[in-house]
Amino acid sequence: MDLDLYLTGPSWETVYFANNPSRSGGKLERDVRCADRRAAAAAEPALEWATFADPAPGRYRVGVDYLEGCEGGAQPVGFRVVIEYGGARHEHTGVVQLRQFLPVVSEFELRRAAPTGPLTLVMPPPATPLPENKP
Repeated sequence: MDLDLYLTGPSWETVYFANNPSRSGGKLERDVRCADRRAAAAAEPALEWATFADPAPGRYRVGVDYLEGCEGGAQPVGFRVVIEYGGARHEHTGVVQLRQFLPVVSEFELRRAAPTGPLTLVMPPPATPLPENKP
């Protein structure tokens, strides 16, 4: 399955596969597509991740888009997004349907008093597809 990571920063510019890198300093370090997932099956996990080397203070939003089922799969899938900044780590999980875009799966604020350093978002490989009767 092809799940895409979206990160919208305080300037309302979104970092994703079609806007990379952003003018605000965000970069999608790795965009994993269906072909990449097949190739990675025997190697390292297929991780999608984005970074801001020097994130501006303000509100950030994380979105997930389930673009393609790969190999004909169309069932809902679980996802996990990991946010790391200043030594803190936060995880968010959810379920997404094929061709569904969830524009806000996580929302957070970086304040000026927050620790310095990069902001990193990682989307590990999705969980096993959920049974069809799950929402």
